[in-house]
Amino acid sequence: MNDSLSSESLFHGAKEAAHKAMDDHGRPEHDEFALHAGVAVEKLAKAVLVSKNPVYIAEIRNNRADMVLYLGGHLQVDEEKIRTVGAMEAIKRLRKINMLQPDPQLDLLIEMRNGAAHTAPDSTLAKGMISPLARTVAALLGDLGKPLDAFWERWTDAVKAAVNEQEDQVFRDVQLRITQARPAFEDRFVGLPAEAKEGALKAPQPRNEEWFVRPTEYLKDGIVVLKTLGGACPACGGQGLLTFEPVSRTATNTHYSANGFGCYLCNFEASGPDEMAALRKANTPPMMTTVSVSHGPTLPPVVLKALDEEDA
Repeated sequence: MNDSLSSESLFHGAKEAAHKAMDDHGRPEHDEFALHAGVAVEKLAKAVLVSKNPVYIAEIRNNRADMVLYLGGHLQVDEEKIRTVGAMEAIKRLRKINMLQPDPQLDLLIEMRNGAAHTAPDSTLAKGMISPLARTVAALLGDLGKPLDAFWERWTDAVKAAVNEQEDQVFRDVQLRITQARPAFEDRFVGLPAEAKEGALKAPQPRNEEWFVRPTEYLKDGIVVLKTLGGACPACGGQGLLTFEPVSRTATNTHYSANGFGCYLCNFEASGPDEMAALRKANTPPMMTTVSVSHGPTLPPVVLKALDEEDA
């Protein structure tokens, strides 16, 4: 039998496709993610079937009895004529022998994969398909006796975050973005001396017109109501930007609460009170959460120029 149809070869092909899918998801290019995720599931499903019996991946329609004999090792067939089952049929066969359970989301992922080769799928829908991908891979790896980290490698933490049912969706999404940003940052320095990365991590980030933060001048009685400060990035460890908005004010003090974070080194970002709460809950470097500014006749407020003025 062709070595490309061996269980080990199919396993490595599935692994390569799965890593491409995670790269796509982190960029984010969700249409490409659906395509590569479907390929990963198909190849890993076939790897499991072949591990049981090579004949189990035979395409038997249109009188393809030769395929059964070929996969059984008793007949030579031209490589151009080799036909094996598709993703959905492979999944159906695994369900028949109780290796996989019914999963409508997995079926949808395969449908999106099949459509992605011709027309672009719904990007928002494709983004959420990381969960059925992770669940299915975990189930199939268990049957093959392969550890999760041997398959996912640097993406292991990201996959675990995506399927952590003990946490709410906001936390899972923030944790996933953190773990996706880390390899994206590391990739920038492949082939460069270690000093290059170290220098980037220590360098202060630009403060003008960054895409991930828009300091806005909104004054009330001469009081600035949005401030920015540096903060340690939970993904790459560089210096990102924290933004704060006012939550209370007295005649002499204004209290601000953190409402956003962005890092230009790895492009990780979080915004809004829910994501900031999730960011603090995650295992990340401590971040400043509140700022109190005193003001009065003897201490004039600092005025931040609004980037929005350019659009006015």
